[in-house]
Amino acid sequence: MTTQEPPGGWAQPMAVEPAPNPYAVKYGLGRCWGYGAVSFGLWTFYWFYVNRRLIDGESGRGRDDALMHSLGLFVPILNYFILYWLWRDIDELRRRFGMPGFSVVGYVIGAIFLAPVFYSLVLVKLNEYWDVRTQGLAVDAPTTSAEKGLLIAGGVLFGLWALFVVAVIVVAIVAGSN
Repeated sequence: MTTQEPPGGWAQPMAVEPAPNPYAVKYGLGRCWGYGAVSFGLWTFYWFYVNRRLIDGESGRGRDDALMHSLGLFVPILNYFILYWLWRDIDELRRRFGMPGFSVVGYVIGAIFLAPVFYSLVLVKLNEYWDVRTQGLAVDAPTTSAEKGLLIAGGVLFGLWALFVVAVIVVAIVAGSN
């Protein structure tokens, strides 16, 4: 029995999609601020979802509620409980690896008044955790297609919002001149 030689010959290896880097778990502060701003805030929900899944996996409790928690961020008051749960789990993981904890309740109260500052503080603590957990092998997560889509969608939303503001100003000026 003869088989036909594949294109490129027998010696040509097949192209294989590289496996994702299991150490690509960190998000830099500049990336988070920049992507959050460019996406008109949409990217922060993506970040939350991805990190909730990672933290759930690290905690070993078998939970898979990242989507529900991410959607819950849209609900006033509930969103602070959801932040508390994520930050509590990050604090617990840090302590499990011998790292200093942080005042989760204090951070949530601080986030009520200065959300970007306390979000940034927790992000730094999470990246420190990944460095200790992976023994220094953690690297920045690559930008995914989903992130790029959110950046585009957020840019479109920002453009629509800006047009709305301009329209309101024009209507106010026209109505005021009559």
